[in-house]
Amino acid sequence: MAVVREHFGGKLTYCAIPFERIDWTPFDIMSIELIRSAEVADQFRTGVRDLVAQRKPVAITGFGTTSWKGTADIAPRSNEIVEYDATGAPIRLNGSFVRDEAGQAAYLSELLEIFDSEGVDSAFVFLFALHSHPHRPDGDPRDDLDLASLGIVKVLEDSYGDTYPDMTWEPKEAFAAVAQSYRA
Repeated sequence: MAVVREHFGGKLTYCAIPFERIDWTPFDIMSIELIRSAEVADQFRTGVRDLVAQRKPVAITGFGTTSWKGTADIAPRSNEIVEYDATGAPIRLNGSFVRDEAGQAAYLSELLEIFDSEGVDSAFVFLFALHSHPHRPDGDPRDDLDLASLGIVKVLEDSYGDTYPDMTWEPKEAFAAVAQSYRA
């Protein structure tokens, strides 16, 4: 850390994941990816409160879930419903899933409320758009890779959106929910 500080005068942080045991003493900001699932839902708010109680700025550098029914319960693994080809390119979903944009929006709103009320300094939704997982509403529902995207917008393959006609994406309900949370 001393070598870094010799060459960089700004604030320093490290983006951790919850199972890492970080000594935050040499850092200026505590940054952590924090995704709630059913397994930790009952202790999530307390965990956020405990982070903030360490008296350093806290940045939540990644949180989110996909937009299929039931995804909030397994949020960290919610995008693991995709079959891939030998090159790692997504092909299709590995089963049938029901779109639940309201569920994704509610999940993000709930976490943003927790972060705000518990004193988190900044929170970054993961993610805006996942271009490798386009929305394909026509045809086989297993081809709609957007259901496995944590994006708050649906990426369109060969068209432009209605809401923003010059963009190749269309907002999901989560887009409006995030905007409303940050507006407040």
